[in-house]
Amino acid sequence: MKLFIIPFTCLILVAAASVSEGQQKNHGTLYEIKRDGKVGFINREGKEVVPPRFDDVRGKFIEGMTRVQVKELWGFMNNSGVVVIAPVYEENDEFSEGLARVRSKKKWGFVDRSGKLKIAVEFDDAGNFAGGMAKVKINDRWGFIDATGKKVVSIEYQDADDFSEGLGRVKSGDKWGYVNKSGSMVIKPAFDSADPFVEGLAHVELDSKKGYINRTGKFVWGPAKD
Repeated sequence: MKLFIIPFTCLILVAAASVSEGQQKNHGTLYEIKRDGKVGFINREGKEVVPPRFDDVRGKFIEGMTRVQVKELWGFMNNSGVVVIAPVYEENDEFSEGLARVRSKKKWGFVDRSGKLKIAVEFDDAGNFAGGMAKVKINDRWGFIDATGKKVVSIEYQDADDFSEGLGRVKSGDKWGYVNKSGSMVIKPAFDSADPFVEGLAHVELDSKKGYINRTGKFVWGPAKD
């Protein structure tokens, strides 16, 4: 029977604590195979590590985990071939900073690598953790939570984007600004668009002109037209 093989790059991480030591053998890079409409994995030597039994597999191994689907529901398998989080969620996303967002009954929350629900399923939408913070949405408004689930940036903004270098982007009205991890607005919403900070500077657009600002909001170059 013909096999279709697609490589997956795996991170070499310790398996979840809930998995017994006898199951924690890491197989290195695993390769996806498909047979009779089901997905499984082989190792570099071609040995079948995980018999084809999943309906779908999504994405690469991130933080030692990949997403697997059984009968329309999603869970996680580690790179030892062990399903450590059973497929019980309507949707899930890759792990980031030790947590992964999951959806149940059309609401989002976060699980850890053992499968424990660390942050309650209560959000209309959510992003992945970056810089210790994740954007979340309730009643068409965005804010940020920390890794404990505490709402540290008020859920009041029209849009939000990931933290970078200690600052997160938020949209108030039709303008973008930046908040810190305590929720204080450190650069007032004044920009038509704003990118994350990279090595102390952020690219922004104002009145169809573009430039770079520092962490105080002061232009160090521009604004100028393209």
